Amino acid sequence: MKKASGKETYLVTNTLNCIPFLLDGQSVLIDLLNENSVAGRIDADGTDGYMNINLRDVVFIDRNGQQYPFEQFMVRPRVIRQIHIPAHIEAESAIRDWLDHGRRPARRAPKQRKGKKTFKQKRAEERHKEVLSEIQKPKQEPESEIKDAKT
Repeated sequence: MKKASGKETYLVTNTLNCIPFLLDGQSVLIDLLNENSVAGRIDADGTDGYMNINLRDVVFIDRNGQQYPFEQFMVRPRVIRQIHIPAHIEAESAIRDWLDHGRRPARRAPKQRKGKKTFKQKRAEERHKEVLSEIQKPKQEPESEIKDAKT
């Protein structure tokens, strides 16, 4: 997969937009909304996270059954009705394997700001300390009451 935007990466890793990448080089049949079909090999180099699919060695089949060969064909996501996954591929395990073997982008930690803290950061930190101290007080009070009860 080429360098992708954050939204594109999210779509590929969290939706079924990863299917064209799984089927790279495989022959597939794609049904279109206008009752036409396209059969060809998926070229993942031209495929993106928004589900734009590039196919090679394509046969376009119109609704009357006429076939038209193309070297290259691009299918937009809004015209896709269904992608027929080849029978020898089990979709669920293929998706899990694809995501587990390094296809999922590494999540980077947010960069820490250098220099002075902003007013908002200071206020949040103070509030956090106050909440922690309030939480600790009830825990300490029952212990002192237990000691008083023993004596």
